[in-house]
Amino acid sequence: MYDYGNARVAARRARLLDAIAYRRLSEASSPATMLALLGGFEDWRPVLADVAALSGDPGPAVDAAIERHRSRRLSALPRWYPGRVRRLVEALIAPLDVERLVAVLRRRRAGEEPETIGAAVAPGALLGSAGVGRLARAPSMEAMLVVAAGVGLLGPSDARSIGRLAARGAPNAAIEAAVLRATDAARLRLAGGRGGDARFVREVVEREIATRAAGAAALDESGVAAGTLVERAETLARLDALAALGRRDPLGIGAVAGYVAAVEVQAIRLRAIMAGVGSGWSRARVAEYLEPRRAAAPGAG
Repeated sequence: MYDYGNARVAARRARLLDAIAYRRLSEASSPATMLALLGGFEDWRPVLADVAALSGDPGPAVDAAIERHRSRRLSALPRWYPGRVRRLVEALIAPLDVERLVAVLRRRRAGEEPETIGAAVAPGALLGSAGVGRLARAPSMEAMLVVAAGVGLLGPSDARSIGRLAARGAPNAAIEAAVLRATDAARLRLAGGRGGDARFVREVVEREIATRAAGAAALDESGVAAGTLVERAETLARLDALAALGRRDPLGIGAVAGYVAAVEVQAIRLRAIMAGVGSGWSRARVAEYLEPRRAAAPGAG
């Protein structure tokens, strides 16, 4: 079940950026220099070729490259695994699509045109460019959520009930919270059933939910800065632990979870480096993101 896919994952993982690459990138003198340095890494050349036509400004081009890299690397995973394992893989990669779904939701609520939304929101892992376009063009919030339900991001009944909530004029925060609850539940259903692999993926999802809740609690108690700090620290620790676990479980679902975590933590660290290069973050602040962290990891197998 895992041999072919995990061999592909191992090859892809070997091409991710390491600490030396992060240091080189963080020393870039400008966003244009950072973009050129990224182009020197094998895993990034085809992505940069794609985004070159999207923006002549190096800063947005780096951001677009990060998002395209995430979608390309994660969208490839499901087709490498058969049957039941594929559902577990989809549960692991779905957060990227939830992020895209929420981005489209916010832009629609802000009154942006479908063409603008489709151009601004990068593809997900389960939702390709065409899927994001369908979200943007759907005639109502309920229709948009039904599109998302079609790729398994939430259940059809949840799509309809949240659509009705939106039609009644519910606040954006209430709609987004309902979407997150519904997508969390859908991921746990994908990872349903007996067996160590399913239990492992459910624990991965539950820890993501707990991290989000900890950030929200800190925000409520101490404000935005504290909430962001808590969520950032816990997210990096959780992803670093999963990435390390993936190397210790080369023949099971841990390898997939570890690769997904490594792709995600790479994106977070690249954004921090870009903030240092292009937005004036101090070296000390950037270093807080680059320092490896480690929390207890779920048990795979």
